[in-house]
Formats: sequence, C-alpha cells, structure tokens
Amino acid sequence: MRPILSHLTLAAALVFTVACNHKSEAAIQAEEAAKAADAKVAQLEQQLAEAKSGKVTGSDAETLQHVTKSQVKALERQVSDAKRRAEVKKLESINLAQAPAAREAPKPVVVDVPTGTKLEISLARELSTDKDQAGDAWEGTLASDVVQDGRLVWSAGSRARGVVTQSAAAGRLSNGKGVLGIKLTEVAGVGIDADTHMVVATARGERDAKFIGGGAALGALVGLLSDKKNQGDHALGGATAGALAGTAVAAGTADTVIRIPAGKPIAFSLTAPERVTIRL
Repeated sequence: MRPILSHLTLAAALVFTVACNHKSEAAIQAEEAAKAADAKVAQLEQQLAEAKSGKVTGSDAETLQHVTKSQVKALERQVSDAKRRAEVKKLESINLAQAPAAREAPKPVVVDVPTGTKLEISLARELSTDKDQAGDAWEGTLASDVVQDGRLVWSAGSRARGVVTQSAAAGRLSNGKGVLGIKLTEVAGVGIDADTHMVVATARGERDAKFIGGGAALGALVGLLSDKKNQGDHALGGATAGALAGTAVAAGTADTVIRIPAGKPIAFSLTAPERVTIRL
C-alpha cells in the first residue's frame, strides 16, 4: 500500500509542479518585454559612459564642450526614464507569472514595427531655448495612428515623451550658431529609439530644421554644429542627417530664441525596430 501511495503522491506533486511552471502566453510576452527594457537601460548606460569619456574630438573646442555637456544631461534623463519603464515591465512580468492563467483569455499579439516607421507627434507646449534646457523632459501626443501589418499598434492621442538634447540660443556657439534639439523616447509607455529633431539657427534669423538618425552619435552632433559654412553633413560619421521638408524658417528676424511650436506635428522616425505586444 505504501509504495502505491508514494507513487500517487509523486504524481500529484509532478502535476502541481507542471501547473505552477506553466506560463500563460501573456506572462511569457511580459517576461520578454521586461528583458528588452533592461537591455535598453544597458544600451543607454553605455552611450552615457561614452559621452562622459571625452573621446570625441573636434577643432571647435567650445562647441564640443557645450554639445558634450548637453548630451550627457539628455542621456542621464533617458537612463532615468528607461529604468522607470524597466521597473514597470518587471512588475508586470512578476504579477502575470503569479496570476492563474485564464483558460479562454485571448492571446497577446506581437507586432514588429520596423526601422523607419514614421511617428507624428504634437507637442503639449512650445519648446524654446530660453525656457528649456538639455535634459529637460517634454510631453506630447501621437497625432496619427501607427498601423503595422493591418494592426493598430499605437492610436492617435497616445501619450508621447521625450528629452531636450541640445539648447543654445542663436549666436551662443562660437561659430555664431545656436540649436534646439529634441528626441522622442517613449510612446504609450513603450521606450523607443527615434531620431533627433534639430533646429539650427544663426543670430541673423536663419533657421534650418534637420533630423539626425542612426545613433545620433555625439560626433555627429559636433560635426553638424561645428560646420561654420553649413555646406552639408560630411562630418556626421555613421549617423544620417537630412533637411525636414517644410519646416525651415526663412531669414527675416534677428530673434535669438529658437522655438519649436506646439501647433504643427513633428515627424520622427524609428531608428531601430520595436517589438510591441498588443492585447486584443
């Protein structure tokens, strides 16, 4: 009798163990999302370490110092925000792992949003060099739906967040330029890699709106802002840059304050693919 009871007890224990170890599809996806969030923290910390290392060189020492200091502040903000998102994802993963799986719960759908996907963002308020400094956070909303493979990934009105990467009034830099740069870092609670929107200006009122993609490397920013003649983007290294059609402001005012208005949506692009879990 005892051997039979032992076998029954062992079988029951195995069934219980299997039941406990069985994870729902939602729990698995939450676990993967938590790991991805941790990976983004590590990536940003690496970028911050590189910015602090002082390895970037350039002939314009004053511009180099300003850009580097601003980039460090922006990256510190990004690291802080990424850690916050990672903690939220980790808590979600733990809660789903401990919760009993519902038998008829719909399976989450994972959508891969590719590099280059456009994200139009309406700022919640105007940003300007006299009020906003590098490292400051900004908020806005998604101006239009983001659809991938026929599925709605992010709906218009979703909350967006970002960071001011550079802020110097026109004429502030040694070559007579100024810059206001903003980077999109989060949509609907999802940390993303997107390009940087920059408005480069002179004290004469000239405004030239550009975006810097790729890793928006520190060397690329220094190259763009140190180009006294502004005759191209030869110093951008591995990053990409381009003019933002329809956003350049013609000369006509000597106002040194550089502004990015809240009225017109700004088009950012993903610089790395993003895996998003949709719960239908």
